[in-house]
Amino acid sequence: MKRKFVKLVVLGAAITVAACNSNKKAAVKEDGTEVVKIRTPDATEAGKEEEKVETVAVQGKVGEINKGKDGYTAILTTDDGKIYYATISIPNLKDPKQYRSVQIGETIKVKGDSWKMEDDNYITVRELEK
Repeated sequence: MKRKFVKLVVLGAAITVAACNSNKKAAVKEDGTEVVKIRTPDATEAGKEEEKVETVAVQGKVGEINKGKDGYTAILTTDDGKIYYATISIPNLKDPKQYRSVQIGETIKVKGDSWKMEDDNYITVRELEK
């Protein structure tokens, strides 16, 4: 039993070392020191498209509020029917004094960084107007 355990530990260590070394490329300088470059895949290699972020201003009616650790996400519906997931938190606001709670049914105007994930529109709110 003890031998099997030792074999498993040694095998696990060998697999871990092999996995770690597969993304490393080592080069030796003239003075004998080793330089290790770690290769990390970029977004295109991972099959992901770069996120396109733009600044937008949106006015909409709050339909739902999901509380989070540092703030909340208000789901806004604009007059033309678009839905935005607006993340409102003190750390993300340009002026932390703008932070306030909103109520379901309230119409608010926000400005911030907008991006799309699949068909959903998201905003990291930088300004929360009163």
